[in-house]
Amino acid sequence: MEGFLQSVEKDLNIDCRQLAPERTHVTAFVPVKWLQSLKERRVLPAACPRPEGLSEVEVRTFLQHSVQKLPAGWTRVEIHGLRKARLSYLLRAQPPEQRCGGNVDTLHGFMQSVATQNYHNLWGRAHGLYARPYRRPDAPPTVPALDALRAALHRAYGCPVLQVGRNVPGTSPAKESVAKGVPLCPNVLQAEALLESADMLYIIYPYVQYCLHDVVTFSPAKLTNSHAKILFLLFHVLQAMRACHQVGLACGDFSLRDVAVDEKLCSRLRVNFRGYEGPGEEEEENVEGGLERESKQSCVQRQEGTCRACQKDLRDLVLQWVHGRVSNFDYLMHLNSLAGRRMGDPNYHPVLPWVVDFTTKNGKFRDLRKSKFRLNKGDKQLDFTYEMTKQAFVAGGSSGEQLHVPHHISDVLSDITYYVYTARRTPKAVLCCHVRSQWEPNEYPASMERMQSWTPDECIPEFYTDPSIFRSIHPDMPDLDVPSWCSSYEEFIEVHRMLLESREVSQDLHHWIDLTFGYKLLGKDAVKEKNVCLHLVDNHTHLTTYGVVQLFDQPHPRRMVGPAYTPAGAPAIARPLLQNIRETVVLEDIQGQVTDAVNGLVLEATPSETIWSGEKSIAGEDDLEQGMEALDSISAPGRAPDQPCATVPPAQPSTLPAYATDSKSSGVRPLRRSKAGAVDQLDMKITLPEGFNPLQALEELEKLDNFLVKGLSSEMQPMEQAWEEPPLGLSDLFQRDMQALGILVAEIIFAPRLRPSKADASLLERFLMVRNLCRYHPKEIPAPLQHVLHVLLQLSVPVEKLLKSRLGKGTVQLFEYKPIFQGLPPPCPTQLLSPFSSIVPFPTYFPALHKFIFTYQAKKIEDEGQGRELVFQLWQQLEGILSEITPEGLEILLPFILSLMSEENTAVYAAWYLFEPIAKSLGPKNANKYLLKPLIGAYETPCSRHGRFYLYTDCFVAQLIVRLGLQSFLLNLLPHILQILVGIESSREESKSFLGTAEDDESGGESPVSCVFGEEIKMDVEHSSAALDLLDYTSGVSFHDQAYLPEGEDFQSGLYVGESLQPQEQESLSLGRLSDKSSASEVSLGEDRPADGDSQKDKSSLKSMDSSQDLKQSEESEEEEEEHEEEEHEDAAVDAELTVVVDAAGASVDVTLADDSSEPEDGEGEELPDHSDDKEQTILLDTACKMVRWLSAKLGPTVTSRFIARNLLRLLTSCYIGPTRQQFVPSSDESSPLSTGNIYQKRPVLGDQVSKPVLACLVHVAYLYGEPVLTYQYLPYISYLVAPGGGSGGVRLNSRKEAGLLAAVTLTQKIVVCLSDTTLMDILPKISQEVLLPVLGFLTSPAVGFPSGAQARVVLCVKTISLIALICLRIGQEMVQQHLSDTVRNFFGAFSLLQELQDQGLTAESLSSCEVPVMEVPLSDGKLLSLDPSVLVELQKVFNPEMAYITYIPFSCLLGDVIRTVVPNHSLVEKLASLHLENVNPQNLQVLGLEQTPSVVGSDQDPRGAEPFSSPQEDTHSGTFGSVLVGNRIQVPVDTQREGLGLLRLSAGTDGFAPSSSSEDNALKQDLPRSTHMLCGNWLAYWQYEIGVSQHDPRFHFHQIKLQSFSGHSGAIKCVAPLGSEDFFLSGSKDKTVRLWPLYNYGDGTSEVPPRFTYTEHKKSVFYVSQLEAPQHVVSCDGTVHIWDQFTGKLLRTFDELDSKVPITAVTTMPPPYHSISVASADSVLRFIDHRKPGLQHEFRLASGVSAGLIRCLAVSPSGRSVMAGFSSGFIVLLDTRTGLIMRGWPAHEGDILQIKAAEGNVLISSSSDHSLTVWKELEQKPLHHYKSASEPIHAFDLYGNEVVTGTVANKIGVYSMLESSALPTSTTKLSSENFRGTLTSLAVLPTKCHLLLGSDNGIIRLLA
Repeated sequence: MEGFLQSVEKDLNIDCRQLAPERTHVTAFVPVKWLQSLKERRVLPAACPRPEGLSEVEVRTFLQHSVQKLPAGWTRVEIHGLRKARLSYLLRAQPPEQRCGGNVDTLHGFMQSVATQNYHNLWGRAHGLYARPYRRPDAPPTVPALDALRAALHRAYGCPVLQVGRNVPGTSPAKESVAKGVPLCPNVLQAEALLESADMLYIIYPYVQYCLHDVVTFSPAKLTNSHAKILFLLFHVLQAMRACHQVGLACGDFSLRDVAVDEKLCSRLRVNFRGYEGPGEEEEENVEGGLERESKQSCVQRQEGTCRACQKDLRDLVLQWVHGRVSNFDYLMHLNSLAGRRMGDPNYHPVLPWVVDFTTKNGKFRDLRKSKFRLNKGDKQLDFTYEMTKQAFVAGGSSGEQLHVPHHISDVLSDITYYVYTARRTPKAVLCCHVRSQWEPNEYPASMERMQSWTPDECIPEFYTDPSIFRSIHPDMPDLDVPSWCSSYEEFIEVHRMLLESREVSQDLHHWIDLTFGYKLLGKDAVKEKNVCLHLVDNHTHLTTYGVVQLFDQPHPRRMVGPAYTPAGAPAIARPLLQNIRETVVLEDIQGQVTDAVNGLVLEATPSETIWSGEKSIAGEDDLEQGMEALDSISAPGRAPDQPCATVPPAQPSTLPAYATDSKSSGVRPLRRSKAGAVDQLDMKITLPEGFNPLQALEELEKLDNFLVKGLSSEMQPMEQAWEEPPLGLSDLFQRDMQALGILVAEIIFAPRLRPSKADASLLERFLMVRNLCRYHPKEIPAPLQHVLHVLLQLSVPVEKLLKSRLGKGTVQLFEYKPIFQGLPPPCPTQLLSPFSSIVPFPTYFPALHKFIFTYQAKKIEDEGQGRELVFQLWQQLEGILSEITPEGLEILLPFILSLMSEENTAVYAAWYLFEPIAKSLGPKNANKYLLKPLIGAYETPCSRHGRFYLYTDCFVAQLIVRLGLQSFLLNLLPHILQILVGIESSREESKSFLGTAEDDESGGESPVSCVFGEEIKMDVEHSSAALDLLDYTSGVSFHDQAYLPEGEDFQSGLYVGESLQPQEQESLSLGRLSDKSSASEVSLGEDRPADGDSQKDKSSLKSMDSSQDLKQSEESEEEEEEHEEEEHEDAAVDAELTVVVDAAGASVDVTLADDSSEPEDGEGEELPDHSDDKEQTILLDTACKMVRWLSAKLGPTVTSRFIARNLLRLLTSCYIGPTRQQFVPSSDESSPLSTGNIYQKRPVLGDQVSKPVLACLVHVAYLYGEPVLTYQYLPYISYLVAPGGGSGGVRLNSRKEAGLLAAVTLTQKIVVCLSDTTLMDILPKISQEVLLPVLGFLTSPAVGFPSGAQARVVLCVKTISLIALICLRIGQEMVQQHLSDTVRNFFGAFSLLQELQDQGLTAESLSSCEVPVMEVPLSDGKLLSLDPSVLVELQKVFNPEMAYITYIPFSCLLGDVIRTVVPNHSLVEKLASLHLENVNPQNLQVLGLEQTPSVVGSDQDPRGAEPFSSPQEDTHSGTFGSVLVGNRIQVPVDTQREGLGLLRLSAGTDGFAPSSSSEDNALKQDLPRSTHMLCGNWLAYWQYEIGVSQHDPRFHFHQIKLQSFSGHSGAIKCVAPLGSEDFFLSGSKDKTVRLWPLYNYGDGTSEVPPRFTYTEHKKSVFYVSQLEAPQHVVSCDGTVHIWDQFTGKLLRTFDELDSKVPITAVTTMPPPYHSISVASADSVLRFIDHRKPGLQHEFRLASGVSAGLIRCLAVSPSGRSVMAGFSSGFIVLLDTRTGLIMRGWPAHEGDILQIKAAEGNVLISSSSDHSLTVWKELEQKPLHHYKSASEPIHAFDLYGNEVVTGTVANKIGVYSMLESSALPTSTTKLSSENFRGTLTSLAVLPTKCHLLLGSDNGIIRLLA
C-alpha cells in the first residue's frame, strides 16, 4: 500500500495528508473543481489544492468512513490502481462462438443457446482429453492483458484513458470528444476518470458511502423478513456482471464492500481490479493479490494448510490470549478491528475498558462485570429508561418509533465523548461544532480522575499508548492532569498500560468482552445485565456505517490466571510419606477444595464446550493435532483444569470450520450421467477417413511394450506429459467472477457468523470459510438461494476434490466448473437472470421494477414540465408492475414513489397519477402510514404550481376518501385541502395559525363561553395537532406579510375579474354563461401550454383513470338525482349565489361592464406578467369551491357541519388577519361608484376578497341543509368570536380576535340576507344582544386597543354600520325603534363621548382617567370611565366628521323622523357631518363630493344616480315590512333640510337603499331554495344534538333516533356492509339479491329510500357480502362466491364449492396489500383464492374429525397476518397466513360460535350461542374480558373504536367496552316498535357518522342514531 500511496502522490499531485489508504484502494479528499476538470475537460490539474483553513486533524476526520458532512466545495474519491508491470502477461482472446448465441429472452432461444454451449463445452473437453496429447497445440490468439483491460475499461465507462506524468504526448481534445462512449448499466459503479502514468493505471471512482457490508453489519433489519430484498440486490449485481462481461471486463474477486448500496436498496457493483494483476517478478515473495500466491504452489494440500492457518488466526489468538501469550491490549485492539472500529473515526473509534478510578496509587479496580454506562448511571436509572421506553413502545403499537424501543444504553462510545477525550489536541472549530457551540474550555474535564468519573462511555486506546493526548494545543485550555502519583505523562501511560495487563483485570476481562462484543449484547442476557443496546434492538432501516457489533454469541473463555496462592516452584515436602489414615483424609479434603477453586475456570467454559463437542467428531485429525500441541504447551500442574479451555472456540462453533481431510464424511456422491446413452439413440452414419485404423494406436503400444520387455528386459514406464499451460483466458476470469458471486451471496446470508473473520481475506480463504458454514448450517440458507449456492459453489462436491480440479498453476479461478451441471453449461450472469433457468427464482415483476427504477434514476428533473413528463412515463410502467407485485415487492417500490411525492417538481403530478394505483395496492392502513405525510406536503407546498388544481378536483378527493378511509381523510387532510380557499399566499401564513399556534387564543380560557362552541373548538385543536407532527417541516414556511398586489391592480383574489382586460370575455361572463365552468377550467390548462406536444394525450389520461372515473360516476349519479328535483327553484337563486365564487369578488358584474374603459390603464402594466398566474389561481379556486360543494353534499349533514363548516368558519377569521388584509381595495367603483352612496353597499377590503370563496361555500352548506345551519351553527360561532375577553379593562385585542370581529360581522351580514322574515324576527334579539352590542362594545370602547390600529377600527365601523343598515332595511322603520334603538344609540354615542372628553380638554396626551359629567350620552351616567391614551387617538381618528357624515346622513334618510328619538345626540352628529362637508368644499357638491374624497369610506354620488329605477325592482328591494321607505321615495321632514344637506341627503336616498339589481352581493334577501337534503324532523333533532357534542368522545352513544328506512328486500336481511366512504351500503338477503343503497339524508326520518342497484345473479340466500378494498369490487356468497363490479353490476368471477356435499359456510376478505379471499367449507378446510386469477392459492385443513363441527365464521386480523375460524362446536382456530401453520386452537365457548371479529393489537372478539361475548388476545390462554348476556345470545355485533356494539334477537342494542373489565355493558337499549319492527338479524356501525344500520327479518333495513 505504501508504494501505491507514493505513486498516487507523485502521479496525481495530491498531498499525502489528503490521502487515506483502505483495503484495496486509496481515498482522497479533493476539491469538487479538481474532479470536474478531470471529468469534463479531461485534464489532470497541475496540482491538487490543499484545503485552506482546515487543520490536519480535520482533514483526517473528513477521510473517515463514518463522516458524511464535508465542507462546501470538497468531496472524496476512491483511487484504484493497477501496476502495469503486473499486467504484462498475455490474455487469451475469447473465441466468439463461446458467447451465448440466440435470443435468450424466449424459452426457445434459451434452450437453443444452452444446447449450443453444452455441445461446444463437451466437444472441447473431449478434444482436450483425447486428441491434444498427440498433437502440439497451436498457440491460441492472445493480447497483452494491459491492452485488453484498457479497451474493456473504455467500453465499460465510456471515458478515454488520460495520460499523466512526464513527457507524455498530450492527446488533442478533438479526438477525445469522439472517444466518449455511453455509460454502460445503471448497476455498474461508473468511474469518474481513467488515468495512466508510466507504470500505473488509475481508475477514479466516486466515494462509496454505504456498501453491502455496512447493511449486513450495522442495519441488518433492512434485509430481514424479506427474501425479495436480498434477491433484488442479487438481481442488480447480476445485471452489473452481465454488462461488464459483455464488454469484456471481469469483475474480480469482489466482496460485500464492493457493492455500493443506497437508502432505497439500489446497488451498484464496483469492479475489483486487483484480480487482473498477474504475479510480478518476485514470484514467491509477498504478492498483493493473495490468490496468485496460492496459485503458484501446485500442491493443493499446501494451499489448504495455509488457508487453514489464516482461518484459525482468530482461534489461535484466543488460545494464545487465554494462555497469556498475547497481551490484553493487543487482543482487545484485534477485536476492535474485527468489529470494524477505525482509529481516528469520531463515530466509531476503538474502545478499551476503564480499569481503575485513579483515586489512589494504582487505583481502585472497576467492576468489569458491569458496563461503564451502568456503573455511571446506576441500575435504577437504567431500569427507568427501559420501563419508560417499553411503555412508549407498547402504546405506540406497531408504528412504535425507533426511539421508543425498550433499551438501557444508547452507545458504547459516542462522538461527543470521543471529542471530549481528545479535546486537548482537537482544533477549536471541531469542538465547537460537535461538543457545544460556545467555547468554554473550563467545562472540559480537567484531570483523568474527573474524566473517568464523568464519562458514561468506555476508554480509548490513546489513554494507554499516547502521551500527546494530554498536551493541549489551545492556549486557554490547560493540559489534562494526570494523577498526583505520576510524575509525567509517559509514566502515567506506562502505569495505566500495566494496570490493563494486571492480574485483577485479566481475570475479569472476559466479562467486559461479553458486554461489549459478545453474547450479553442481545437477548435475555442483555436484559439481565442491563445492557440492551438501542442500536441492536431498534430494527433501524436507515443506512449507517457504524454501530454496535456483536462478534460472539457464546460466553467468552476466561484468561488463565493461576490461583493467587500457587507458588512458582514445587513446595518442599516436609512430611513423612506414611501417615496414619485420619490425616490422609484431611489432606484429600484440602486438595479437593483447591481443585474446586481452580475448576472455577472450567465452569466458565462449559456451556460452549458441550455445544462444541457434538461437532467435534467431524473435525479432522488436524484439529486433534492442534489440540494436542496446545495441551503439551500447558505446564504440567495446570493441565487438568485447562484441558477444556484449550479447545473451546472463541465464537459460536460455526465460525471454526472443521475440515475433513478426506471425503469420507461427505458420503454423498453426485451420480455420473452416462455419456454413451446420448449417442445410442442417434442413427448416425460416421464416415471415417480412408485407411483409418482405430486399433492402430493400441497395436503400436503393444509393439513398444513387447520391445521393452523382451528386447531390453525392462518394463514400460508411463511417460510424463509435458503440460503446456494455456495462457489465461477471459472466460477463466469470468468463471472466477461467478465464484466470487456465490461467495458474496453466502456472505450476505451468514453475515452475523462471519463478523469475527478478517476483512482482507483472499478469495480462497473466503470460499473455504463459506463452504464450511454452508455445511454446518444448511438450515440458515433461505429457500430461494439454496439452488444458486449449490450451482455457484458446487456444494455437492467435497472441497478437496473441487480444489484438485484446478488445471494449471496459472489459473485464477478456485475450481473448474463441470462442462455440464444439471443439464446447464457453467453459470454466467445471463443464465442466472433468465427466467427459464430457474436457478434463482426471481419474482416475475423484477425486470419491470428494475426498468421503473432505472427510468427514475436516469432522469434529472430541473422544472415542472420535466417532472410531469417523468411521472407520466412512470405511471405508464406502474400498472404492469402492480398487477404482479407482492407485498415484499411493494416494500422495495414504495421509497421511490414516496420520493417522487415529496420532490418539489414532481409532487403534484405524482399525487395525481401515482397515488391511486399505489394506495390501491397498499390498502388504507398502509396508505395512511406512508402516503399521508407526502400528500400533506403536496397540499402545503409554497409555490403555486401549474396543475396544482388537479389535487382539488372532486375525483381526486374521492380517491383520497376511498384509499385513506373517511376518518383519516377528514382528520388529517381536509383542513389542508380547505386552506386553498383563502388564497395561495395566505394559506401559507395560515398553515401555522390554522393548525396550531394561534389557535390557542381562540380556544384558550379567555372567555367562559356559554355556547357549546368553545368546547368544540378546543377539541378540534387537539385533533389538528394530530396532524401537526407530520407537518413540522412545512408549517414553518411563511411568506412575508404583504400581499403582492400592486396598488390599483384589479386583483380580485384571483377570481375571473382579474381579467378585466378583455371586455368581451367579461361580458360573456356577466351574461350568465357560467354553466359550463367545468370544461372551462379543464381546457384552460391546455391553452396554457400549447408547447406541450402531448398535452392532449395527457389530458385524456387525466380524465380517464378508470377507477377514479368509476368512483366519480357513483358519487355523481347521486347528485344528478337531486339536481333534477331541485333545478326549477335552484337555478334562479343558486346560480346567482354560486357564481360569486367564479365571478367578481366584490364588484358586481355590472360594475365591470360599466367600467371597462376607465379602469385598466393604471393596473395594466403590472397585471400582464402575472396574468397566467391569476388565471391559474382562478382555476384553482373554482375547482376547490366546486369540490367543497360536492363534498358537502356527499358527506351528509353531521359530518359536513363538524368537519367542513367548522374548518371554513375558522378559515374565515384567518382571511382578515394582519394589517394588509384590512386595507381598502381600490375597487373599480372608485371612478364610477354605482352604488357607493348606499351605506349597505360596503366598500370591500382585501380580506373580503380573500374570504369570498369561503363565504360562498358556507352559504352553500346552508343551501343544502337549510336554515338551521345558519341559526344553530353559524350564529353561536359568531357570538363566540365576538364575546368580550376576560378582564376587558385595558386589554388590547390580539390580531386573531380582531380578525374574528371582522369575520363575524361579515358572516352575520351573509346570514341576515339568507334568513326568512319570520326567522329573522325570531332571532333578532339574539343578533342584537350577542353580536351587535359586543362588537359595538369593542368598537366604541376607549380602553380596548386594536392591534392594527385605527385602520382596523374604521373597517369594523363601516362593516358594522352596513350590517345595522341591512337589518334596518329588512325589518322596516317601526321595528327599528322597538329592537335596534340601543344598538344605533350606542354607535352614535361614541361621537358624544369624544366630544365630552374634548370639552374637558382631554386630548390624547392626558393619561389619567377622568370623571365624566352626567350627560344625555347613554354611555356615561356618572360612572368612572377608564381611558387608554393610545386608544383615544384611535377613536379620534375613527369617529371623525367624515365618519359622522358617512353614517348619519344615510341613517336619517332611512329612518326619517324616528332618528331623532333613537339618536339622542343627533344634533352633535349633524353638526359634525356638515363640518365635514364644508371641509370638502361645498360648491359643486355633485362633482367634488366624488373627486376630492377618494378616501371617504363610502363616497356617495353617482352619475347614474338620477336614473329612475323600474318599479318591479323597487318593490322587491324596499323594506320587507312595507315601511316608510318605498323604493327611492323618502318623506323628508322640512326642518332638517339645511342648505346643502337636503340635496345630499336626497341623493344619498335616491341611490342609497335601492341596491343595484344585478349584484346579488347587495341583495337584501335571498330565499334559501328547498333542497332534498333539508334538515327537518328527526334529522334536524339528531343534527342539533351532534353539532353540540364534543368531537372526541370515544364512546358510542345510541339515542334511538330513526333517520331512514330502506325497503326493497322481500326476505330476511342476512348481512349489511357499509362501504368505506360511508355514503352507500350493501345488503344481502334471503331473497337471493344483493342491493346497494345510498345513505344520503332525505326527509324527516320517516321516509323510505329505494335501492340504487340490485344484483340478482345468486341462486340461494346470500349470507355474506363485503367490499374488496383495493379493486372496489363486491364479494358476495350464497354457497358460491361471486365477485362483481359495484358500479356496473357486472359479474367478474365466481368460485364454486368443490363438492356439492361440502358447501361453503364462511367467507372473508384479506386486507390489502393481500389480494386474497379466504373461504371455509363444511369439511373444515380453509382455501385462499386470488380475486385476480382463477383457481386456488392455498388450502389448509383446520380440524380433522367431526367433533369440531362446521366453520361458522371467519375473521382476519387488520394486518392480514392471521385468520381466525370459529366452529359450531365452540372451537376457535388461529392460522398464521404467512406460514400456513396453526398457531393455536382452543375451545372458546360451550355453544355454537355466531360471529368473530378481529381488532387492532392482536385482539379478537367472539360471540356464541352460550350467551357470552368474549375478548381474546391472540396467543394468550385466558380471555381479556368475558361478558354474559342473561336472556339471549348476541348474534350480531360490530366494532366502534374500543367498543363492541351488539344486537340480540330481543331487539336489544348493547355497547361493551374492550378496555374496562366490568361484566356489564356500558349501555343497553331496547328498540321501540315504532323505530324498528320485526326481529333484528344483522347490524353494522358507520364509524364516522356514529349511525347504526339494523336489518330485520321482514326485509327492511333501518338507519338509527
